[in-house]
Order: sequence, then structure tokens, then C-alpha cells
Amino acid sequence: MNLWQIAWRNLMRRKLRTFLTILSIVIGVASTFAVIASVDTAKTVFPLYLKAAFGKADFQVYGTEPYFPEDVYREVGSLKPIESVAILKENTKLHLEKEGIAAIQKRVDLIGYSRLDSALTNFKLIKGSLTSDGAVITDRTAKVWKADVGDTISFDTDEGIRHIQISAIVRYTVELMGPSSWMMAKYHPWSVAVPLSTVQDWFDLADQIETIHIRALPGTDLDAAGRQVDEMVQRFGNIYMQPVVLDFETQFKEANSFFLTLYIAGLLGIALSALIIFNSLYVSVKERKNEFAALKTIGYTPEQMRTFVLFEVMLLSIIGTAVGLLLGYGMGIGLKALIFLMFSVYDDSGMKLVNGLVVSILAGLLVPIAAALYPIRQAGKVSVIESLKENRANEAGKLRKWQLLAGLLLIASGFFIKHLLLVLPIMIGIVLVFPFLFNLFMPLLKPVYRLIFGFSGELAARNLKRNLGRTSITSVILCLGIAMIVLVSSLNSAFLQTYEKVIFSTYGGNLDIHFHHVEKTDVERLKQIEGVADAQTYSLQSVVWSLNDQKRKLSVYGVGADWIDRFPLFASTGQSPGELIRSLKDDEIVLDNIAFGVWGGDIGESVWLSTLQGVKAFKVVAVVDTMKNNGYGAFVKTETFKESFGLKYEHNALVLKDESVSALQLRERIFDAFGERAEEMFGPEDWVTVIGAVYTGSFSVINALLILSIVISGIGIANTLLMTIMERIRELGMMRAVGVTRRQVLRMVLLEGAGIGLAAAVAGCALGIWLIYLTSTFMEIHSLTYAFEVSWKIVLLTGGFGVAVSLVSSFAPASKAAKTRLSEALRYE
Repeated sequence: MNLWQIAWRNLMRRKLRTFLTILSIVIGVASTFAVIASVDTAKTVFPLYLKAAFGKADFQVYGTEPYFPEDVYREVGSLKPIESVAILKENTKLHLEKEGIAAIQKRVDLIGYSRLDSALTNFKLIKGSLTSDGAVITDRTAKVWKADVGDTISFDTDEGIRHIQISAIVRYTVELMGPSSWMMAKYHPWSVAVPLSTVQDWFDLADQIETIHIRALPGTDLDAAGRQVDEMVQRFGNIYMQPVVLDFETQFKEANSFFLTLYIAGLLGIALSALIIFNSLYVSVKERKNEFAALKTIGYTPEQMRTFVLFEVMLLSIIGTAVGLLLGYGMGIGLKALIFLMFSVYDDSGMKLVNGLVVSILAGLLVPIAAALYPIRQAGKVSVIESLKENRANEAGKLRKWQLLAGLLLIASGFFIKHLLLVLPIMIGIVLVFPFLFNLFMPLLKPVYRLIFGFSGELAARNLKRNLGRTSITSVILCLGIAMIVLVSSLNSAFLQTYEKVIFSTYGGNLDIHFHHVEKTDVERLKQIEGVADAQTYSLQSVVWSLNDQKRKLSVYGVGADWIDRFPLFASTGQSPGELIRSLKDDEIVLDNIAFGVWGGDIGESVWLSTLQGVKAFKVVAVVDTMKNNGYGAFVKTETFKESFGLKYEHNALVLKDESVSALQLRERIFDAFGERAEEMFGPEDWVTVIGAVYTGSFSVINALLILSIVISGIGIANTLLMTIMERIRELGMMRAVGVTRRQVLRMVLLEGAGIGLAAAVAGCALGIWLIYLTSTFMEIHSLTYAFEVSWKIVLLTGGFGVAVSLVSSFAPASKAAKTRLSEALRYE
């Protein structure tokens, strides 16, 4: 019989214990593989997606007025070697007689392209042709509309009903973003691409365009091409060029913190499974002392006995890793989809598996072996003489002072680490200190158990101390999972409350309406709508920002001192927003906290922005708080904005409502007045909902991984109780012989499991609260910190969940103990 067969036979002697140990490895490997593979995929795809979605063009040409002549496009087209496409976007409405579809659900962004088959559109054709003079829709829109190539769609325009055939269906793309259902169409318009001439004809805009996208051909000097285009557009007085800047770092700034938390949550599973393996093998070696002693007497060496145990561990790890990789691949696909959904990335590429496979395989094979080194060493040290003596199977573990000291030092290090990684040394410290905490907890638990549960409770409390080391390891596994869930859930709640407070105080009103362009009479028309208390327009432009020899985009707002206090777009300290704007000079600017942090300079220094007059320095005179446009913005006076950044028209209007109207009623009335000209209407409550969905989704994914660690801890509890029952089987049989009922035995074991869970819940909740306090001293999202505050609802629910898991995990061992017969116990060896 070879070593593998021996290992398999030994493992099958305790089938349930072996199954639970393998299951803990499976979950640990699966969570590790899923996290690493999905995060690697996201890190690879996100920049490529950003480039594919927003970086098809190298330069863009805009006008200072809503439209400029198509002659500019023809001149740009004569430049070599570049490729260009002219775009004209107008808003219209589907002509659709369908019951239950409101007018607001029929809004359409009609986008005219001078070429639909250009690399600058890069539509991925599914069906039809991009060279026909028809409409192009995405596969998502086609599915909702139940439309196909050749079908006719109709639109309501100022010139009457217009019809056009669908000539192509393409993959969903950023250029043609649209809702996924008629319900979602209440919040976002549909998008349809058509030939440029169609939009010009339908909207009486002959020879007019809105923007030009330009791409340098492969092999072209990009800087030279940019200078060539810039020199050409400067000959016109009403247009300007901007390079396309992809700010990867800002776009996915918060992803890194999210990914780090995912890593911690995913790797926690394999770490906890290591503790279970250690516990299981340590007890297994103790159970087989007589067997090892007998092998020694017939000539087996310590190295051979260590090899027997090593092969058992290797067999466990191989099986667990193989199954874990299969499960992890499926989990990884789901996790990748959730990550992409949260960050609004649309990509159907495959998974990046190499790093995940390597790390997961190494973790699945090496971590169990590392966890088993001490039990393996103990197997070789079994003494024949000691094994012949009468041993007490249940001997209290010895508590070592060095273990307590090392644990306290690691826990104390949390005060000096200003990073989320502080959880790692703190958790290791808790593992070392926990036996002492558990030992202190038992005297408190024993009188409570005796008072409430009588004889069964007293026995349960006594049994928990008989194997202090083993029981405390089992409890600390659950403790760590509870602590992380308390931390993550509390972070989610705290940040959402902070976001909500800042958003409502800096949104600028109850509603922000985005028009194609604001006409002179629009503000008065808004003020005349019933329920509108006040209205005001503002300027916004995405400006190229030169930062450390890199180009980035910065949202710059043009605001007026006379209205900013009524429509606060930011919050300032020391003076009101109006006073701050009024004091600004033409070369001064106010930065938001996020932009100020990215910049890294000091107040009084200058930032460099691209203007109509070239790159210009603006002195930073103040830092403010805002969540407008997701933060990352800057503010200048309206006069400075128009002089420096060119736009002589505005897109946005802020609205204040009176108490007689709800936010929904206000939107409906504004849409009735302006129709499809109101491209988007967004309020602070919408932004709170969006933020809440993103961050709640993020934290929910992390919590799901942490719940897996709770499941692993439940496996550990079941495993530990099964082991203690096997050790005490004679004792249980004798208890049954002297009249102890099955119900009393069942209750005793359940109470042992509950005691493990109670100790873990108390320590885990306390640790979670401490982690909340530590992270509140440094952690921020979008430059927003949060005040230390404990949600006792979260704490109690999480602690209760931990105790419930321990009770459920104790049921099978308790049932097994209750069924013990005297005849079986007397035969047991």
C-alpha cells in the first residue's frame, strides 16, 4: 500500500471531519481565485475600455456658440494625415402610439455623423450596413423596441413627423448609450445615430455642425498633428480645439481602495481555513498517539510518521484546491460582472486568470501545509512511554506569556498605521491574544448558563474550558469574520450619510436641468412654471489641466456672486460662497477638495489651464467642498469663465421649488413646458440614490465574501464539536447510562456551540467598533471623511448572525452526541 492510499484510508476514518476540512479549503481557494481573477480583469479592462469608449479621437473642435459652419469640417478634412468626423446632436421624441408609455419615456438623442463607418465612431456591427442612409441603434435598444433592420421608426419634430429606416444594429456603446427598459427611459433618453444631413434637414440646420472629432492616423506625430489643427482653427474666431485627455487615475480613483478591500476579504477565507486545518490535524495527531507509538515499536522512524501526516495534508489540499478552482471560476465571472456594473463599464472580454490561478494554487497547496507544520512535527515526537500512561483526552491548553505580549504589540500597531492594511497586524494580534480573552469570558458565561439552563448549561461551560486552545481558535475564526462585517457595513452607512449631507448642501437647488443650450427666455419661462420658486443658469466646461507634465480634465464652473448663495454649488468656511466669488480676481480660482488633493500644491500657488489665450496660470485662493458633478471641480467668476474658456452659451439651469410641489411633479411640469429640449433633469435625491447604489453594491460584494468567512467559521465550529464529541464518547455514554436524557445532551452541545459564538460575537463586535474608530481617523472616499459613530443596529444584527451560525453549526454534532449509546461508547477506542 503506497503513501497516498494510507493517507486516504486515514482521512476516511473521520469522513465528516475530512469533508468539512476540505470544504473550508474549497471556500478559501474559491474566494481567493474569484477576487484575484476579477480584479486583475478589471484593472486590465478599465483603461482599455476608457480608451475605446472615450479615446477614439485625439482632438475635438468646439464652437463658442451652439453651432458653427460645416465649412470648418471641410477645411479640417483637407489636413493630412488625419481622419475626422463632424457631429450634430439634437433632441427629439419617438412618434409612438403605445399604451402606458409617457412622453418623457419617448425622448431621443438624435446624433448625426458625417460618417457612420469611421474609426472615430467604431461601431461594432451586428446586423445591417453602416454605409446606408438609415438609422443605427444598439442591440439593447433593438431588444426593448422589438425592432430589426429594415423597420421604420418615426420621430416628432418641429417640422412634423419624420420617418427613417433602421439600417444597422450595433453593439451597445458609449456613443449610443440608452436605457435598458421602458421603465429606465423615465430617467435617460434613447440614442439613435443617423447621417449628419438627416439631422440638418429635419431641424433646419443646413450647413451647421456642433463638434468635430479628429484622429491622427497611425504613425503620425501626434504633437505635430495637434499644432496643425490648432493653427487652422485659430483662423476662425468662434471655434477652438481641445486635445482628448483620458484621466485614468481620476476616473477610477476609488477603485483601488475597493480592490484592496476585496483582496483582504477574499484572502481572509484561505487564512481562516488554515486555522481550521491546524485545529483538525492537531486533534487528529493527539487521537492517534497510541497508533504512532505502536508504529514506533515496530521500527517506523519519526520522519516516516511525519510523512504519513504530510501526505494526508497534501491530499486534503489537492482535493480542496481542485474543487475550489472550479467553484472560484464561476464566482469570478459573477464578481467581474458586478464590478463592471458598479463602475459602469461595458465589456464582454474574457477573464484574466493567470495570476489568480498561480496565487490560488500556491495558497491552496502551501497554506494548509504551513498550517499543519506544528501537528506534523508533533506526530514525529510521540513518545512510546508517554502513550502507555493514562492520559486525559481533554487537557486545558497552556497560555504563553510571549503569545500575549506579541499579540498586544501587533494590536497596538493599529494606532500608527494610517492605511486599511492595519487590519492585518490587528487580526494576527487578536488570534494570539484571543485564548486569554476566551479564558476571561468563561467565568462570566458560566453563572449565566447555570442560572438559565441549569445542569446542561453548567456542563457546557465546563466543557468549553477543557480544550481552551482548540475552542478559542474556533471562536476567533468567527470573531474575525464578525469584526470585518461590522467594519464594512458601518463604513457603508457612514459614507452614505456623509455623501447625502454634502450633496444636498452643495447641489445648487432642487433640480439641475441640462439643455442642449439655454436660450435667453428660458430662465423666465422656468420661473413662470407653477411650483418653481427661483431659477438660474450657470456655465460648465471640461478644461484641460496641465499637472506634473500630464494633461488631465478639470470641470470648471462659471458662477456669479449675486446668485451663488441662493444656489450653493459649494460650501466654504470663513465666508459665504458669494463673498468668496466676489473677491476673486480674473486670474484666481477656487478648487474643490478632491481637485486640491490631486494637485498637491498649496493655497497661493498656481494651476495651469488651457484657455482661448493658451495655457494660463490661475492662482488658487481657497479650497471648498462640493459633490456637484461627483466633485473634482473648480470655480471662477462668470466673466472670467467666458473670457478664458470660450463658451458664450450655457447648458445648465438650477431650479428651486416651493413647498407646494413635489420633486416628481416639478419634473413633469418642466418637461411639459420644454419637452425634449430638457435633455436631463437630475436632483440631489437622484445623485444620493446613484451614489448609494454604487457604494452599497461595492460594500455588499465585500460583505458577501466576508459572509463566506463566516461560513468557514461555522465549518470550524462543527469540526471542533465533532472532535470533542469523539474524545468524550465514553463520557457521553456513561451520562446516558446514569439517566441523562437525549434532550439534555443535545442542549449541552448546542450550548457549547453557542458559547463559542457568544465569545466570538462579543469580541468581534468590540473589534469591529475599534476598527471603525481607527479608520475614521484617516480613511476617505472622494475626499470625504466620516465622523466616528457606531450603528448599534448593525452591531447587534451582525453579532446575532454570528451566534445563529454557531448554533446551526452545532446542530449536527449535538444530534450525534444525543444518539450515543452505552454499548457503542464502551466499545470505542
